[in-house]
Amino acid sequence: MAPLPVAHSLPGRATRARCQSLLAACLCALALGGCASGKPQRVSLVPVDMTESAGRLQLSREVVAKLPNDAAVTLPSGSQWRRAGAIVQGDVFRPLGGPFSIALPRRTEAYLVASSGKLVGFYLPVDSSYIELSRPVVLPGAVRQ
Repeated sequence: MAPLPVAHSLPGRATRARCQSLLAACLCALALGGCASGKPQRVSLVPVDMTESAGRLQLSREVVAKLPNDAAVTLPSGSQWRRAGAIVQGDVFRPLGGPFSIALPRRTEAYLVASSGKLVGFYLPVDSSYIELSRPVVLPGAVRQ
């Protein structure tokens, strides 16, 4: 009696297809998990053309934001920031009156990143990367040209 190869190969193909689908889903979950891990992401800054007048932002009150490592970052009331460029996540503002830094594993110079009137993260110029906040925070101030 000859074996029925078709009967045995169909379940094998179905199992293989399910395994491939499961593997693809796991890889997608890992990729998305990496985006939300709190680790800095490499980004490309598009600088402001210096012949244009860059926008300025002055905070009308203190802003406290939380980094993914649970460290609190405080932007002082009255601090002034000048638009330095843009990344995919938003507009990048450089501090006026001295450098600003945040505590990651090591103290790192940082520029704020704003989108739709909210602080969404920080651009780290030393290695051209971006770190997203745990939660966006409203920026109390106006951008002046």
